[in-house]
Amino acid sequence: MEKSSLGQSQNPRGLALLTGLGLTAAVGLAAFISLYGVNQGVDSNTLPVVGRTLNQFMAVVLTCIALIVPLTANLYTPKLVTVYVRHPLIVVMLSLLVGSQIICLILNFIPPASRLNHVLVDLLALIYLLVMMGALPFLYGISRFLRPSYFVPMLTRKGLHDLRDLGRGHKVEAHKDELFETIDVLTNMALTGMARGDRQLVLRSLDALHLLLAGIIGSDRDNSLGWRSSRPWFVPGLAQEGQGYLMREQVWPEAYVLAQTLKITEVATRRQHELLSELASQLVDTARQACDLEASAVIELHVMTFNMLLRESVEQMDLRRFQNLSYYYRLLIEAFHADPERMHEATRHLMHYARMGARQGLAFAFETVVYDLGELILSLGTVDEEASLELIRAWAGPVWQEAIAPESTMKKVGWRTLLRTYWEAKTRGQQELADAIYWRFLTDEAIHREQLELLLEENRELHYEFNDRLMRFAHLSPEAVAEAQAFLEQW
Repeated sequence: MEKSSLGQSQNPRGLALLTGLGLTAAVGLAAFISLYGVNQGVDSNTLPVVGRTLNQFMAVVLTCIALIVPLTANLYTPKLVTVYVRHPLIVVMLSLLVGSQIICLILNFIPPASRLNHVLVDLLALIYLLVMMGALPFLYGISRFLRPSYFVPMLTRKGLHDLRDLGRGHKVEAHKDELFETIDVLTNMALTGMARGDRQLVLRSLDALHLLLAGIIGSDRDNSLGWRSSRPWFVPGLAQEGQGYLMREQVWPEAYVLAQTLKITEVATRRQHELLSELASQLVDTARQACDLEASAVIELHVMTFNMLLRESVEQMDLRRFQNLSYYYRLLIEAFHADPERMHEATRHLMHYARMGARQGLAFAFETVVYDLGELILSLGTVDEEASLELIRAWAGPVWQEAIAPESTMKKVGWRTLLRTYWEAKTRGQQELADAIYWRFLTDEAIHREQLELLLEENRELHYEFNDRLMRFAHLSPEAVAEAQAFLEQW
């Protein structure tokens, strides 16, 4: 999925081009009139014409605002009314129109021969030209208010601005309330999009929540007198003991955003798996950020969030969701490689839910995790081979031994995982990793050759079905195939 930037509204060039052309034309006409025209004052004939024209255009502007803004607010959230009435485009246009009306009124009380009359007439003519030439850019700009690609970035920028002001200590309570109100609005928009089947709105809302969560994680965490020590926000229903922990660790802002994202996933259906995948990917990113900042409490909240999502997928007997989450849980474990204790704890959680799925009859749940352990060993070995060896000794090794046991129903899965992990590690130059697998599982050369021949007979790279993984884990790369065939040809 192609992500759109939330820091900017989409396609601003059209509006900028129209605005530039309108302003250029207005300034050009004003300069032409100033050089070659003669200010004869505003009499009883010309003033009503100017006034009526501006009145009519003001009526058009107010009608557009009255139709588009409430319509958008009713479709998505009433918060947009507040956002829109403060938008510079609306403020500038209304200011010009109101200013023109004030000038017309003043001109009725000033003699035509007065110097002030001439100045006001010139000013009125300039405003008139600006309004007329800015009509198309204004109407085009306000029509874009109906698009989520326009107002979701506006809400995101507003939330990030409030977060920066909180970091500076400016009006803490006011900006904090605005920030969490914006988070609530984005959550409600995502829920509305879920109900309406509007995937793009949900994805944009999740992107916005992700940016705000990343901003909150990166905010000042060591300042005990900062905004985290002020009155906290909690989701309804949170136990007092939990509130006390979050306040003590000063991680209640992160917990609030994570709870809102979980609320969104609760209403996701089997037809909205890509939304969960996007959310899981974002959670891995913010977990990495928390690891870089050594924010242990925030990391634990992310693990708890993943565990909650895994449990719900098992309870709903949704294999596709479980497989998606298993993939991203693997990436989460990789992010913990610098903290072995946390890495092993997260692996234990993944195995717990895999076995829970197997007990409850969720077909292929445990097999998925067996495959993912092999992929985890390989990918982690390129970053931290020692951590990968520890995972083999503590988790992957016992699970693979269980899978290839004589009475096991997962022999095919276990052997294919072992062989792919071994030969890919050997091809990549991860010799310690390959030796650890060889001396534990592959010393019987006859069995090794037999299982390797079976693997090479079905060495298909793509999965048989079009799914989120797309690629089969149990396949060897061309380099690994070459080494494996050379091994088989030794006899």
